[in-house]
Amino acid sequence: MKKFFTFILLSVAMLSQSQTIPELRGYLKQGEESAAAGKQLIARSMAGYNKTKLPIYQSFLAVGYFFMAKHDANVLNKYKHFKNGKEQMSAAVRKDPSNVEIRLMRYISQEKAPRVLGYYKEMEADKNHILKWYKTSPDMALQRYIESYFGLK
Repeated sequence: MKKFFTFILLSVAMLSQSQTIPELRGYLKQGEESAAAGKQLIARSMAGYNKTKLPIYQSFLAVGYFFMAKHDANVLNKYKHFKNGKEQMSAAVRKDPSNVEIRLMRYISQEKAPRVLGYYKEMEADKNHILKWYKTSPDMALQRYIESYFGLK
């Protein structure tokens, strides 16, 4: 009976994660151009992370902070958002360094960050990891996105 309840709990957790990740990806697509989408990305990913403690949510949270750094008019707030994003992304990668989607988010974030901020040092390692392991992901949408992003097909 105990195993049954554990199975149910894990199934519900996985189902809720699978429903949320596509939603967060939608905010990723809008967040670079929309401060409102960036704020939604922060709120939704923070809720997902607080509920599950999964690093994938932490990486979405990081990208939300990077978006807010772009949209905020105040220079001090821009840097604060950037610093929060960098800290969250580093923590997510430390917790799950083999996760291709987390490494992809860090790669793209570093690619888009102004060079003067010095946030580009892991790009080569991330790209190598992504290209080596992306086909092992069971997420076909992620595989197609990576192939498109890197011009593989």
